Amino acid sequence: MSQFGIRYAEGLKILPILTPADIVATATYTAYVDLDKINWATFLVSLGSVASTDSTGEVVITVEASTAGTSNATEGNVSFQYRLSAAVGTDTMGAITSATAAAGAAINNTADNTVVVIDVDPSVVAASAADRRFVRLLITPTSEITATVVGAIAIMEPRYPGNAIPSST
Repeated sequence: MSQFGIRYAEGLKILPILTPADIVATATYTAYVDLDKINWATFLVSLGSVASTDSTGEVVITVEASTAGTSNATEGNVSFQYRLSAAVGTDTMGAITSATAAAGAAINNTADNTVVVIDVDPSVVAASAADRRFVRLLITPTSEITATVVGAIAIMEPRYPGNAIPSST
């Protein structure tokens, strides 16, 4: 964590990247963030109600890297680490788990009222392909899902902290 902690967000760049909504069973992208002046990026994906017609429904989250902050032909998935929080009113955290670039993180439909904490190392993104520095999340409910209330926030540790942090979007 930043030497400043989270007080006043002077040591952390905090950006909403997906407005909370029910995306039902529609694959949904977050906004891009620019990792150019970022030492570390953490994404908080807040899951509300996740409903499914059977026990096999999942929400799959992948991280895409690109050469630009808009959709183009350079997007490619990158590996990352994640962990699942406990549900509201409980106090446990899941294990830190590695997600491959191809598979991402598959979150079971029983994960109502939890937060998926995703950590992305900018050096991994930079090594994935030349000039990739923009990242976004792709949240994809499987076909069994009938409701997916989700929102996302990016929390980044900037190289130049302070009251006026350089832009990351």
